[in-house]
Amino acid sequence: MNRTTMFWPIALGLAALSPCPLVLLASLKAADLSSRPVSWEPRVPTAACLSPVGSLLVNEQPGQPWRTLGSRDVIHSRDLLLALPGMKANLETTPRTVELTLWGNLPKLSEFSGLESAVILHDSRAFDLDFTLRRGRVLVTNRKEKGPARLWLRVEGAGFQLTLGEPGDSVCLGQYSYWPRGVPFSLSPRGHEEGPVHTLNILAVKGQVDVKISGVLHSLAAPPGLSFFHWDSVNGPDGAPRQRRQLEAWADPNPVATQSVATKDYAKAIAQYQAAVKDTDPRTALFHLLSAAAREQEREQAKATAEFAVFGLAAINDIERVMQTLDDPNQAEARHAAAIALRHWIGKDARCDRLLYQFLIDHLRYSKAQAATVLQLLHSAYAVDDPVTYETLIDYLNHSKLSIRELAWRHLLHLVPEDIVVPYDPAAAPAERAKACAAWKEAIPSGSLPMRKVKKK
Repeated sequence: MNRTTMFWPIALGLAALSPCPLVLLASLKAADLSSRPVSWEPRVPTAACLSPVGSLLVNEQPGQPWRTLGSRDVIHSRDLLLALPGMKANLETTPRTVELTLWGNLPKLSEFSGLESAVILHDSRAFDLDFTLRRGRVLVTNRKEKGPARLWLRVEGAGFQLTLGEPGDSVCLGQYSYWPRGVPFSLSPRGHEEGPVHTLNILAVKGQVDVKISGVLHSLAAPPGLSFFHWDSVNGPDGAPRQRRQLEAWADPNPVATQSVATKDYAKAIAQYQAAVKDTDPRTALFHLLSAAAREQEREQAKATAEFAVFGLAAINDIERVMQTLDDPNQAEARHAAAIALRHWIGKDARCDRLLYQFLIDHLRYSKAQAATVLQLLHSAYAVDDPVTYETLIDYLNHSKLSIRELAWRHLLHLVPEDIVVPYDPAAAPAERAKACAAWKEAIPSGSLPMRKVKKK
């Protein structure tokens, strides 16, 4: 394998792409970078918000700006609802039968892989709650005075009928999508087998939960019972529920309080956002928070604030601002967050990576080769046991684009044993970068793989 064959899917994709998709993609604006199609289903009141202003965001149509909802505001079917990473938002159906909590996540808060939480409610007389879980984590609780609550859950590629047996019974659902490691970026993917993998974890939190998929019924009971059920778009549903002796932390709505430094730093950043969003729109509030992170003197607080702001901007599809952050030489922590956010963003839908590729060319003046390199790095398509991987990544450390240097550096940090990692700053002056690259090539010579240093006795 050489540098030419490493990128052959991109070359074929460029040759095969017809002009019609290019015209369509070229017309996209920053606000339209969304994989959600326009919905034609009736838009009717279905629920009410239970959380204060800023906790729950709503987007009525793709391309429109996000706005905030406040306590007791009406929620309509077909609208996209969003809780930003690290935030919780509660709503209840009308009439009151089910409570739904959108439960965003941030690194260091939970082992759950998702970030923001996004759902769409649907008008249904057959179920107490009919909704699409677009991404992230939610809690659903039966709020009836008596009897079961019946739910219809839609995810990409599957539908589930859930029944919460008694009032107070609850279930946690975690949906996450990702491009598998080793799948390269291509402008002409060969159908479903080259798209992101969609996963869904179902965990009974309290009481009994029946899960029905494809005509097969599975009964779950809160820990220590058979409480866990998994589905993914590659292998389909589990054959049977699995036992969990205790509630897993990612699904526990009342975890043992662990006020770590990271938790407190995130909480401070979220409080700043909630205060700001009362007087402005969510995008502006997040943008101002990112600017505040650059001025923050305390390093860990700056990191937490930058992460929340960048992940939030990606959640509302402001990918232009996230990419500008990845190219910002003055915000190292924000660049790291931007790399994570972009990898998360392209995993949402099979079209997102191609949307980002064309957006880089049309709006940020990347060449086709530069845009393809960014997407290849975001895809994690490199073979860890191939010397060409390390030669290529080391060469990228001297690339003219800071975004490419940053992404390559993050790959090397992940792939190379810690004891042979060479200090490197993607935003350093050219002479310093050249010196670091030479040291990297000495540490991992051409044609070889990284090896741990042998300790002398």
